[in-house]
Amino acid sequence: MQILHISDTHLGCVPLNLKEREEDVYEAFNEAVDTAIKDRVDAVIHAGDIFHTPKPSGTAINRLGEAVKRLNEDGIRFFFTLGEHDISRVRDTPSPYLFHRLGMATYIGDGKPYIYKDKDTLLIGFHKHRRSECYELVEKLKAINPPHDVKRKVLVLHQGLGEFHPYAYELSIDHLPPNFNYYAMGHLHDHAMKSYGNGIICYPGSIDPTPNEGIKEFRKGFCMVDLSGDEAKVDFVQIRSSRRHMRYTIEYERLDELVRIVKDSIIGLTKKPVIEVRINGRDGVDRARIANILSKISDLCLYYSWEVDLVRSDKSLRLYEDKPDIERVLLESAAEVLGDHATASFAIDELLPLLNNGDVDSVVDLVWKKFEDSLKNT
Repeated sequence: MQILHISDTHLGCVPLNLKEREEDVYEAFNEAVDTAIKDRVDAVIHAGDIFHTPKPSGTAINRLGEAVKRLNEDGIRFFFTLGEHDISRVRDTPSPYLFHRLGMATYIGDGKPYIYKDKDTLLIGFHKHRRSECYELVEKLKAINPPHDVKRKVLVLHQGLGEFHPYAYELSIDHLPPNFNYYAMGHLHDHAMKSYGNGIICYPGSIDPTPNEGIKEFRKGFCMVDLSGDEAKVDFVQIRSSRRHMRYTIEYERLDELVRIVKDSIIGLTKKPVIEVRINGRDGVDRARIANILSKISDLCLYYSWEVDLVRSDKSLRLYEDKPDIERVLLESAAEVLGDHATASFAIDELLPLLNNGDVDSVVDLVWKKFEDSLKNT
């Protein structure tokens, strides 16, 4: 049994609001599909966040449909669960579910066991449960009682495990049912694996940097999983078509050298890179001069941004240090303003993503539903 495990494709995402970056996402997804077909895998498992928004564009839906059709034509089944980006906050049928209804793919996010390949493999999955719903998910996981006569068992989840990322904690490894051969995870955007009992817990990560990941060097891809033996064997396959993200740190006094440095760095690239420049300087740096010099790299890259790190009295006042826990900071700030964590969680987890995607209608519907529910409880 060979599977290709992928997650967090975020089809329809338009990083930096550039059409070229949207196409990068589709190209990465198709590269994974091409690999599945070339290597004749038995199934593709998608662990959620198929789309970037619950109301994806027609282009995003079409690209998914084309890919799933190609898999079907080669006898490869597409199994999927749902991430938070796939699920509307108002009650509506998730867009990926359309392909399940049409018989082109199989939804496995409802916790029902699915036997594949003549009782050879058991697949069980759950859709994304938000933090406030995780107690319910833990109870569902405890209730799993897989048949003993199935050779291989795969659990599919779109959740953050605290052992992999403390700030993304939603569940602990201890909450996972034992005796599965492979735990196909989604939600975290960096590839990571850990052994658990006789199985392997694996996050393939996102296939391309999403807007909130910033500009940084990265390794994006998917996982090829061999379940033919007693233990799962996992190979991470890096996307070859990825557009490079390049970061440069340079002293203000040496800024004139940057154009040459960039030219040397991009030799051999088939796609213009995305660039971030960090400039170490002191008070009184000439920002007009910086902008003028950096304008000379505009033809060498698709997009660039720059920041100045000021140094005063031998102490660096950097604008960006270690990545902060933005989610926690937002939640605490909102709770301080709104008066309690429940309301803050509703604003941050439910409303903010919709507003970020410009989905004002869903925001209005959700707020109205919240108001109606509050009346019922009074």
